[in-house]
Amino acid sequence: MAALFTVLLGVSAVLLGYYLFDFGKRNFLRETEAVIDNDIAYILMDVASGSGTKDVASLIAWKSRQHGATVYFYQHPDGRRLAGNLTTMPPEVWPIKEGVIGFTLPHRQNGQHLFAGKIHTFGDGAQLLVARDIHDINQYYVRLKMISGLVMLFMLLVILVSFLISTFVVRRINAISMTARRIMTTGDLSQRIAVHTSWDDLSDMAQTLNALLQRIEVLIQGVRDVSDNIAHDLRTPLTRLRNRLDELKNQPVDGEQMQALGVEVDHILQTFNALLRIAVLEKSARQQAFSDVDVAALLGDVVEMYEPLAEERGIVIHKHCPPAVMVTGDKDLLFQVFVNLIDNAVKFSPDGGNIEVTCRTEDTATQIQIIDQGAGIAVEDRARVFDRFYRTDYSRTTPGTGLGLSLVKAVLDMHQVQITLSDHSQNTAQNPGLCVTLLFQQCRLANG
Repeated sequence: MAALFTVLLGVSAVLLGYYLFDFGKRNFLRETEAVIDNDIAYILMDVASGSGTKDVASLIAWKSRQHGATVYFYQHPDGRRLAGNLTTMPPEVWPIKEGVIGFTLPHRQNGQHLFAGKIHTFGDGAQLLVARDIHDINQYYVRLKMISGLVMLFMLLVILVSFLISTFVVRRINAISMTARRIMTTGDLSQRIAVHTSWDDLSDMAQTLNALLQRIEVLIQGVRDVSDNIAHDLRTPLTRLRNRLDELKNQPVDGEQMQALGVEVDHILQTFNALLRIAVLEKSARQQAFSDVDVAALLGDVVEMYEPLAEERGIVIHKHCPPAVMVTGDKDLLFQVFVNLIDNAVKFSPDGGNIEVTCRTEDTATQIQIIDQGAGIAVEDRARVFDRFYRTDYSRTTPGTGLGLSLVKAVLDMHQVQITLSDHSQNTAQNPGLCVTLLFQQCRLANG
């Protein structure tokens, strides 16, 4: 296609150049030639057929005295000058076109001027030269040739640039097509389109496609990880449930055994329900339920709910929040976020510890921090704790499904809230404490 496009443009440039040159060459003297022909025809009409050279000479002499751009030279067959405003026949002439000659004569203002003329030969051998000044016409023709050359040069540049662009576009499209074909053939989503520039639209599209491929790869890997984690985390309770059912085949079942089986089933159902809730949240299916939510009051409800559980272990929860801090969101989902975070803080805090729940508002942003005095989360684990079923080594001995923080992350992403994890204390290596920071960008005080 690029070669065909180049050939078509090249042919168009050649035809355009030929037309401009040929049109100028054929037409720039057409008017001048017509005037000369009319002048010669007028002289021949005024001179009766068979008249002598004296009448022709008188007419030429009269016309030579007229002001204009026409020059005449009438000579006897033996070469003697008979009439005209030229003293002699021009010494150097050249053919301009068939029947038309060109020569130069000095001009009193602009040096040499170009003339175009015709020579008529009478029956007795006498010759008449009639010529007109074509200096201005010739200058126009020179400019026309210059413009024609520039047009052809521009067309050649357009052809060259078009060929290079076409080649570049075809090469990039082929690279995108080959990468897509390799991915479809091999199923390897780690392949990417090579991007060597950043100034063109195709490179921008390739970068977008690479980002899309990366996102698809992450999602597919997430599906695989979820499948592996489900198989790993549910294998033990399902196996245990199967073994207990086998044990009870030929035995009477009492209430305690039924309760134990119910606990196992509830754990499995809890895991699946958490996965379904995360899937719904990641699709943002509940954004239509957003409304004004008082996060300060919501935090107060969650703290009040966990205070009895914390008091059993001597843990004190301190809450510092200004009243009536309003954000836009889903009240039930945000309540679930605070429940998960404070539940983790209570679960991993040592007996007799303290938990700080603070809320600070500045302009339109509100920062909420939940700080405990537990073992914290290692730096290398902080990015992965939001993955489904991921549990740190410290938390594997505690009950749970490994889906709590995944649910928290899904809710916060839907609300466009930033969450960060950090150590609360840098001086205590054993229990540095975990500081969970939530940043709400759009919020306000109810009385503001």
